[in-house]
Amino acid sequence: MFKKGQVSTEYLVILAIVLVVALVVVYLVGGFAGMGAGTMETQSMQAWGTAAPLAITSWKQTGTSLQLEIQNNDVDALKVTGLAMDSAAVALNPSNQTLASGAKQLFTATTATACGDSGTSFSHQNVILTYDKGTITGKTETGVRPIVGKCSS
Repeated sequence: MFKKGQVSTEYLVILAIVLVVALVVVYLVGGFAGMGAGTMETQSMQAWGTAAPLAITSWKQTGTSLQLEIQNNDVDALKVTGLAMDSAAVALNPSNQTLASGAKQLFTATTATACGDSGTSFSHQNVILTYDKGTITGKTETGVRPIVGKCSS
């Protein structure tokens, strides 16, 4: 037979094991995705890297200089004509650059806010790319995520 309290102890041990297994499953499925330090940067890279018709495949910021690698994911050539972020237009160099389908180009934007020390985080909200497609001018693509990264030296 069972000793006094043995059933309660076995119940608690089984409950603890079930709880640990449930936490591991939730973690693996991504339930705690917001807990990692680089999660925002990773989500930003994934969202912008697969965006269409223009993707931003990589970026780095030093001071007020933000370098962006923009790729044309459209079947037609697109002319990149402008960039806005943080609710303001941003100077883009080269300006009015035409990208063939699948082509990548490195652009430099001058941001309103300077990046801090190397390794500190930066974020640019409400990123909007302006482009021309054929005879249609002034088309815009609004990013679903901000551009997030770490400052470079």
